Amino acid sequence: MVLSQQEKELFFKLWYALVWNVNEKHKVVPPFKMPVFGKSISQKPFIAVRDQIWENPKWIDEFLQARCSDDLTVYEREIVTGWRENYCKERFIVVRHLRKYSVFMTISEPIRLYGVIGISDPIRAKVEDRAPFMLEAVLIPFCGKIIYDGFVYLNNISFGRNMRDSFSEEYMRAKTTVGIIENMLIPPIPATPKEKKPKPLKPAPPTVDTKGANVPKAMSSRYMEVADIIERFCEEKLNDEYKEICLRALAKLCRKRPSPLLTGKANTWACGIVYAIGSVNFIFDKSQPMSMTAAEIAEWFGLSKSTAGGKASEINKLLDLSYFNMEFLLQEHIDTNPAIWYLSVDGIIVDARHLPRELQEKAFDMGLIPYIPADRAPALHKQEDKEDLPVAEKRPKQKTAEIQKKKQEEIPIEGQLTFDDVTTDE
Repeated sequence: MVLSQQEKELFFKLWYALVWNVNEKHKVVPPFKMPVFGKSISQKPFIAVRDQIWENPKWIDEFLQARCSDDLTVYEREIVTGWRENYCKERFIVVRHLRKYSVFMTISEPIRLYGVIGISDPIRAKVEDRAPFMLEAVLIPFCGKIIYDGFVYLNNISFGRNMRDSFSEEYMRAKTTVGIIENMLIPPIPATPKEKKPKPLKPAPPTVDTKGANVPKAMSSRYMEVADIIERFCEEKLNDEYKEICLRALAKLCRKRPSPLLTGKANTWACGIVYAIGSVNFIFDKSQPMSMTAAEIAEWFGLSKSTAGGKASEINKLLDLSYFNMEFLLQEHIDTNPAIWYLSVDGIIVDARHLPRELQEKAFDMGLIPYIPADRAPALHKQEDKEDLPVAEKRPKQKTAEIQKKKQEEIPIEGQLTFDDVTTDE
């Protein structure tokens, strides 16, 4: 905010008259021509006289009593009198640039805040909008506002974060306890803190039955929307195990903060999940019992192959899918994937499925293997034994007992790879 053109002309008329008449009387600098508004002036002598005026404010009284001031109207004399009685010569911190004015905060106690406007240009423009910064100025009342006398001295001092925080605290304290002085002739009004209106409560998301899936309530509706598509696809094209794994992946995506499923089409997410889970389970391998092509998956969902592959790549990164991550693998791939079962024992790579049970239990407790092989599918192991050793069942019990005793005596050295003896009939 700045003075109007009429106010600006009035200010310079009175200010030029005061400075010129003071110099004529006290000879602060060599005589100079009476300044006229709108024409350039030599600032150096003008500033020298200006500095002396505020060191000797009684010179303003002399100006008002002199015959040279007879040409002033009563209103104009009141303005100059207001300068004499209410001027504030201080060092200030400019702490804020508001829409109405810039806020000058005094350094000396008590802390006071002044709302100062520019004369020809906003103060914000003159100082390149930077705040806080320090300056020296003389503030004077004018037409119900506060202005400076035309000159300021900027101090090139940079403030650290702690100082800036301190200025901000002082500003808020003074604003709420004393107020910002906008007119030197009227006491300021303290600013009352704005009452914070309570935010309207967001309506609770509708409760949707997620069939036991562990997902946030806010995502329950979205989960069921995508899950319904996945279930229909798996029931038609895959099996229950694939469906369970895909739904587990969907629930995990719903639990992410923020969930990526908040945007995008449900159909695209369902396709991407099936595509991603299938890719790490070798669904594109024709030798697998259950296989499909990428084009067939995309076609079922009504998407292009590139769109399905792009969404699957995004899901791969979100869930860290790989052949080594058994969280989203089919059971058959967990059972046969050597990368899951190989462990390092004393620097030697061993297959955990061939370790003694006590070591398997320890590895399972440490989360190194998905399960203890002997406990997972005992029926399967019994069937394999019958198929692999048909002759052994016909051996005499005594010979079989001797073989078992021999095996028990051959205890492997810790950390060393060993192989079971293979026996054949003579």
